[in-house]
Amino acid sequence: MEIRNVTTFVKIVESGSFTRAAENLGYSQAAVTAQIKAMESELGVPLFDRINRKVYLTQEGKTFLPHALNMLKAEEEAVNSVRPQNNLWGELRICAPSSYAMSVMPSLLLEFRKLHPHVSISLNASDFIEDSLQKLNRSEIDFLVRLDRQMPHPELLTAAGRREDLVFVTWPGSPLLKKRSLTLSDIAQADFIVSGRNISYSAQLEREFVSRGIEFSPVMDIGSVGAIINMLLSGYGVSFLPEFTVREQIKKGELAALKLKDEISVELYASYICSPDRWINPVMKEFIRIVQAHCTDK
Repeated sequence: MEIRNVTTFVKIVESGSFTRAAENLGYSQAAVTAQIKAMESELGVPLFDRINRKVYLTQEGKTFLPHALNMLKAEEEAVNSVRPQNNLWGELRICAPSSYAMSVMPSLLLEFRKLHPHVSISLNASDFIEDSLQKLNRSEIDFLVRLDRQMPHPELLTAAGRREDLVFVTWPGSPLLKKRSLTLSDIAQADFIVSGRNISYSAQLEREFVSRGIEFSPVMDIGSVGAIINMLLSGYGVSFLPEFTVREQIKKGELAALKLKDEISVELYASYICSPDRWINPVMKEFIRIVQAHCTDK
């Protein structure tokens, strides 16, 4: 059995489509169809059902899939046994929220690039989680970075993750900085700019206000963290943002972090997730290694 046919079989399973598998592999659709027909002829059983233009594994295909993955893993191990370990080839495709893509991903990708210059890297910045999940399920991306509360994703594989700090932040001349004992009520009465009320950490913060009987009436609801930061830099407002988005501005004294007397229960967790049904190739394994080191180094 030809290993390239097995690779094609797995790609079809990952992408859910002969057409997308052909695009990902650089084959014509006719070539992909021919490879699967050759496999089915060799095995003597059908591997896919084609119903209303959709592709489903047959029971025989489901039985064969783990063996196909093992064959690819065995090929990988055989190649790596004689190939220099730092000589990775291929592509790495990641999707992350725009704030994370701008603030955190550059250093990670530069580290990966220095170690593996022959790997092509693409980073897609998107704040539309449902669209990003669809891309992940269609194997159009290898990893999706999700910013949310820490929670299990049973339908996905979490390769790595870490808790991210959140901070109340304002401009250096803000009157809030002069208060000795700052409370949530003080924040509520200030010119508060919320980073999208439907975003996880903003929604959690709003629940904190409501649970304490504090009216939550932001002066602005801006879905762009970058726009909020520019507003603060211009000398207006206060906001609640992931610390990694304003770390450099706070370090330079361009913005100021606020410390509250009140304790609040709001969490943000960065999860690097991928599909549990796909083959974790050497490039993905190496990225996971680097990310896990990053997640433990805080």
